[in-house]
Amino acid sequence: MRDSSLKTRLLRRLAANSDLFRLFDSLADVCFFAKDRRGRFIMGNRAFLEKLGLDREDDLIGKDDFDFFPARLVEIFLRDDQRVMKTREPLIDRVELVSNSDGSIDWHITSKVPLVSRNNFALGIAGVTRDFRKAGEHWRPHRQFAAVIEHINQYYDRPIQVEELASLMYLSVNQFERKFKQVFQISPMKFLTGYRVHRACYDLLHTDQTITQIAIRNGFYDHSHFIRHFRSAMGMTPNQYKRG
Repeated sequence: MRDSSLKTRLLRRLAANSDLFRLFDSLADVCFFAKDRRGRFIMGNRAFLEKLGLDREDDLIGKDDFDFFPARLVEIFLRDDQRVMKTREPLIDRVELVSNSDGSIDWHITSKVPLVSRNNFALGIAGVTRDFRKAGEHWRPHRQFAAVIEHINQYYDRPIQVEELASLMYLSVNQFERKFKQVFQISPMKFLTGYRVHRACYDLLHTDQTITQIAIRNGFYDHSHFIRHFRSAMGMTPNQYKRG
């Protein structure tokens, strides 16, 4: 089937529900977006445009995630998009890192649903994402980990062992790691490393500290330890990220 035909069918499908989708414009803390099956944006609400640093929806339409986000994050976004379209099953409350327009990165809770034709052909996906700090009731599935997240938020700049995180929930290490991964889709230590990286992203853009100072400030052992984990998470070195 030709791409232009798919796009036409998708736009018609969205147009039939446009009033419903536009309700998201009244929710300032909810970012709504829709993409075609090739990952190109075809709709976004005001909050999503602001997150990307855009003034008009026309500046979004036709572009894809690579135009706005680091490649390493885009790989994860696209993997989830493809799974949603292939299985026709929604992805609910995925905890992930998402870039802001100023280049900083924060944890978000994201859900995606397939957009399908009348004969159940996948035309694309629609999704919403919310900053952890603004998630409100949407934090409920993760609220059992509130003490753990608060502990990481408060002490991320020093060594943290998985044993101390498990003790906050009165679980064994094995029980805690299994439960954590079921909810967050990653291990506790990878979550901690990702959190440190996203704090470092902010420092790289908004402070004059050296790479080594930022590494130590954000809980990494040394310069090389920081660079290794930063490159793994972001697909580039801290210096490359800082230069934009």
